Amino acid sequence: MKGKGVRAGGALLVAGLLLAGCSFGRINSRDFAQPGAVLPAGSTVAVLPFENLTNHPNAGQIAADIVSTELYGVDGIRSMDASRVRSRLSAAKPAGDAATTDTPADAAPPDAQAAGRMLGVDAVLAGSVSEYGYQHGLREEPVVGLNARLVRSSDGAVLWTSSQSEAGRGYFSRDSVNNVAQRVAARMIDSLRPVVAGNR
Repeated sequence: MKGKGVRAGGALLVAGLLLAGCSFGRINSRDFAQPGAVLPAGSTVAVLPFENLTNHPNAGQIAADIVSTELYGVDGIRSMDASRVRSRLSAAKPAGDAATTDTPADAAPPDAQAAGRMLGVDAVLAGSVSEYGYQHGLREEPVVGLNARLVRSSDGAVLWTSSQSEAGRGYFSRDSVNNVAQRVAARMIDSLRPVVAGNR
């Protein structure tokens, strides 16, 4: 009887450890702000299309849209609508570009400062998607990696940078890539808040 109790306790312990190991994803987070850098309250910010470094089609546009949504929750910032940003950037391209290049729709503008000036905003949030999809191993896990920087339009100064990644969690609480992307974007924008006046 005693042996059965020990075995049952051991089985519960192993199950608990497995659940603990599977319930939480792996998170990597690095954020840096230029010392003394502050974006004045009321500043306008545009999120540029993120450069897509993955095999997932439109991952750059998806990431930029999710980051734009999170940015609306930051006090002191007036965010330009993502579709308006894309429309203006597209209209600014020389007419021959679309016909002569194979540039994807979610390619990032080559110069963030120039894009900010053209859009008429105080700063732009530019970035890239390094991971967006499912990683295959012992189990299929959603993984997302985003990198971003806040660039002031007036002088091109980088006020803040962030690199965030996460692998999804668990057997029992199955994550989608979009769920993971939303958490990654939320952490990213939370780290931006102290750079905006009024959020300190």
